[in-house]
Amino acid sequence: MGLPAIAGRPISVCIGSELSVCRGKLLSGMTGRGNPVYAASFIRNRQIVLETTLLANKPAFKLILLHELLHFVWARLGNRRRQSFEALLQHEHLRHARGELGESSLVKKERCCAGFHCWKDYVCESFCDTGAWFYSGVNEHEAFTLASRWRKKRAHWFRMAFERYTEV
Repeated sequence: MGLPAIAGRPISVCIGSELSVCRGKLLSGMTGRGNPVYAASFIRNRQIVLETTLLANKPAFKLILLHELLHFVWARLGNRRRQSFEALLQHEHLRHARGELGESSLVKKERCCAGFHCWKDYVCESFCDTGAWFYSGVNEHEAFTLASRWRKKRAHWFRMAFERYTEV
């Protein structure tokens, strides 16, 4: 399954080394400062920054680039589809589904279960990780910990939600 056609103004992709986030700022080349990250998206600037180490790992590169691109989709998705995806996650939560389809959504999910107020962030990260899993063609990855039955439901949601192209 390939990514649907995407329309919109260009999004620039830059490469940086030793990326980390400190106090809401993306840092490059500052070893030991902040929390290490593989990538960051800047929606208003229409820019994605990727860590140089991803260039040597094609599956990780595909997953993370798609994840970041899907942040632009999420920003333009519309309330109806956002709420529909959120309802899918609420259904999973009520049925005690464990795991996720990416590290960023798993971290957010674990924080939400620990009582932090981050549900909306989790829904966004889960959307981006699920979409990256769905469209990347990467079938196996250590970050894919969500059970098959829940993966099938998410894949069905993406097929139905994006029968036509997406504008970002």
